[in-house]
Amino acid sequence: MIDIDTLRRQLPERLRRESPLILTLDPDAVPETEGERRVTTPQALLADPPAGRESLVLVLDVLAEMELAAGQQLLGGLRDRWAEETLILHRHRDDRWGLNAFLALGFRREPAAEAATPEHALYRTSLYDYKLTPDWLNARFWANPEMWDRARW
Repeated sequence: MIDIDTLRRQLPERLRRESPLILTLDPDAVPETEGERRVTTPQALLADPPAGRESLVLVLDVLAEMELAAGQQLLGGLRDRWAEETLILHRHRDDRWGLNAFLALGFRREPAAEAATPEHALYRTSLYDYKLTPDWLNARFWANPEMWDRARW
């Protein structure tokens, strides 16, 4: 089983501060930690999705046991409706879920945090940094203030 305390030291600050909703195949295998314990299975989440967004969801090695379509539905729902930030720990040995499958769903790989779990890859998505602002998206290229009161469009 994955050591949650080791992950707390290696992963983003939000995992250290907050008590995440943990998705795992065996909820009883997740040890008690300080604070509230919120553990469920992917099937329970898909059957009864949360009404609002969870601040942080940690998905622990469940995609290898799910069908591909169900896994895509789960990750798409977490990304779009159910979570502000999602962290996925996924074993390297699963061929169905490679880097491109996660990139296609909008997740980024976090190689710095993988020192805590060398047999897993860590993928992350967040509402707050999912899209980088391009260079051309600024007032200098769009407002064109030097043409104000000179030309009529």
